[in-house]
Amino acid sequence: MRLDTESLRALKLVVETGNISMAAERLSLTQSAVSWKLRRLEERLGHTLLRREGRVLRPTQQGQELIEYADRILSAHDAAVQWFRGSALTGSIRLGTTDDVATSRVADIAGRFRWAHPGIQLQVRVASSLQVADWVEAGDIDLAVMPVEQADLKKHDFHLWSEALQFVQATESGFSEQGPLPLVTFGSKCFYRQIATSLLDEAGIAYEEVLQSASIAGVRAAVSAGFGVALMNESFMTADQCHWINAGAVESPPTIHYVLRAAKQPLTPAQQSLVAELSGFVPVTAE
Repeated sequence: MRLDTESLRALKLVVETGNISMAAERLSLTQSAVSWKLRRLEERLGHTLLRREGRVLRPTQQGQELIEYADRILSAHDAAVQWFRGSALTGSIRLGTTDDVATSRVADIAGRFRWAHPGIQLQVRVASSLQVADWVEAGDIDLAVMPVEQADLKKHDFHLWSEALQFVQATESGFSEQGPLPLVTFGSKCFYRQIATSLLDEAGIAYEEVLQSASIAGVRAAVSAGFGVALMNESFMTADQCHWINAGAVESPPTIHYVLRAAKQPLTPAQQSLVAELSGFVPVTAE
C-alpha cells in the first residue's frame, strides 16, 4: 500500500475548509480531481474518511487518525524538498494572527517556514481580531491571518475559509430565564462580542458579561465549566458543549470569513512565499 502526499494534502484541505470546491481552488485542481484523490485514499485504506454534516464535510474517526499521520508525513516531505532546493530568499516579515489560528495552523507553518528559509526573519504577533486588523491597517505588521465579517472583506483579501458562529453552552448546564444571561466573550478587541451583544439586544434578552478571555482556551474552559454562554465558531465546540438551548430566540449569527490580508501591495518575494504556505499552496513541483 502507498499513500501519495498530494492525496493526503487534498484530504487535509477538504477537512480544513469543509468542502471539496474550496480545497480544489487552493490546490489549483478541479473538483473531480480532488474527489478522485479522496476516493483513491479510501479504496487503498478500506475505510470511509469523510462524512457529510449538512453542507460541511467532516472526518470520520479513521479520517482524523489519518490526518494526524498526514501532518507528520507532509511536514517531513516538504522540509526535505525545501532542504535540497535550498532557499535564497531574504528579508523580514511581521505576521499577525488571532489566537485560534495561531494554535491550529500558523505555529506549525511558521516553524517550517523559518527552517526552510533561514535568510528570512519571521516575527509572529498574536492578538484579538480587531487588534490584528488595526495592526495591518496601520502597517505595524506586513501580513495578517484573521476572521472578518462579510461587510469587512477587502478587494485584495485572500479568502482562506468560512465558518458558522453559534451561541454555545455546556451540555449539562441550564440558565434561568428569570435573570440576565451570563455571557462569556473574547473581550472588546474581538468583533464576536459586538455580534453577540447586538443579537441579544435586538431580541430583548438581558445579559451580564461574566468573563472576558482573548484566548480560545479560556473561553472554551469557561463554557465547559458552565460559567456562561459564548458566541464562537461551531468548530471550536468540544464534546461537553452544545448549542445554547434558547438560540432560537435570537437571529442566526452570521458566517465569518478567515482571510489573509497584506498591509501593502505588491508583496515581496519573501512575503509571496509565506502567503503560498498559509494559503494551502505548497511551492514544490515534484514528489
